Amino acid sequence: MRGILDKKAAIEMSMTTVVVIVLSMVMLALGLTLVRTLFSGAILTAGSLNTQVQSEINKIFQNEEQKVAIISEQGQLAPSRGKDQSVFWLIVADTSGKYDYEFIISPSECADATKGYHLTKEIIGKWFIDLKGSKTLAANDKQSYRLPMNIPSNAPSCLFKLDLEVKKDNVIYGGTQTVYIRPKAATLFG
Repeated sequence: MRGILDKKAAIEMSMTTVVVIVLSMVMLALGLTLVRTLFSGAILTAGSLNTQVQSEINKIFQNEEQKVAIISEQGQLAPSRGKDQSVFWLIVADTSGKYDYEFIISPSECADATKGYHLTKEIIGKWFIDLKGSKTLAANDKQSYRLPMNIPSNAPSCLFKLDLEVKKDNVIYGGTQTVYIRPKAATLFG
């Protein structure tokens, strides 16, 4: 009698094992499909973004009157928080030489005592790399550049202004360019 019970228990044990293995394989397949879909979407989005930025740069380079520009959508940017990103800008040089640039931060609504934040120029400045520097260009040279930024994931979604001043021989070249930046909230997947 005991031998029959042992065999029945062994059969039930092996059936449970088979069910667990089948369910595990199904979950693995679903997980891999989800990951592939997410990464495919991210690659497509990155390629689309690069194409759009390059298109905007080409439009500005075709405009003979614009000598300095910040690439933006109607003068505004909404970067995600917690990610490495860039502000793209460009110079169209009339003459060869050294062009000094500086990005000036103006926090316009980055203080709210009721929500417990007060962002200053210094705090916002830490989100960017190379806010000030110089570029050497040849005559009739057209160059685009990146201003790397990483807005912390806990930063408030407040509006601030970023002005770009480019100087040639201590004289403002091409006028001051402005972009308004309001960080958007980080999503579930970053």
